Amino acid sequence: MKKNLFLSSFSKDALEIIRDNKIGMESNHFCISYNLDDENFEDTVSVVRRDMEFCEIDDLSRLFIHGPFTEIYPQAIDPKAVKMGLERLEDAYRGCKALEADRMVVHSGFLPVMYFDEWHVKQSVEFWTEYMKEKSDEFKIYIENVFDPNPEPLIDIVKGISDPRVKLCLDVGHANAVTEDKDVYRWIKAMGENIGHFHIHNNDGSADQHNAVTDGTLDMDLVLRYINDYCREDVTITVESREPGDSIPWLLERL
Repeated sequence: MKKNLFLSSFSKDALEIIRDNKIGMESNHFCISYNLDDENFEDTVSVVRRDMEFCEIDDLSRLFIHGPFTEIYPQAIDPKAVKMGLERLEDAYRGCKALEADRMVVHSGFLPVMYFDEWHVKQSVEFWTEYMKEKSDEFKIYIENVFDPNPEPLIDIVKGISDPRVKLCLDVGHANAVTEDKDVYRWIKAMGENIGHFHIHNNDGSADQHNAVTDGTLDMDLVLRYINDYCREDVTITVESREPGDSIPWLLERL
């Protein structure tokens, strides 16, 4: 199952770890929107290509792109803000096409207190449906939780979009940091086969610390058990630890 394990490119020594373990890379160079402005676009794509070459990635099944997320709010009240979000994500799609990449993680953009769940779901369904309208059949997006306090609206969004190219990315570290009951395992069970991708990292429940997978209050053995019991067999996993430590060997022993 090595081909289903990825490491985020922002992790310490990420490229060496990816190359030495022959796992996948989730590239973060598109995360900051202005990296995809016209004057920066070619340089940014070239950096990703160099990373791929260093990691000996010639099979695109070993590549994920993390899309831009700064100030992108699908449920924004101002139509101009919605338009800006779509335009920034179109820049990312152009970058994906240049790299022949067909998988991109995107953020839900939900801000608690700012938006009600009903509005968030309705506007997000419209936003992502519009975004995927002209995309190729092979291109897939994975909507990731960040500040989302519960899984149900995300499930409603994916079901409302009703497009096999749109799945969820469950970030277990984010869920552990923002949910009061810390029952991340319930999220996995509730989302089930709506999950196409995972972000795995740990924390002590007080903040989004992006620790190594074994450094925190999340029981990662239990996380993996729930993934095995409730998710699709082809689900993919990215380690998003700032200092991954033994995260990759630990996971490779268990996957």
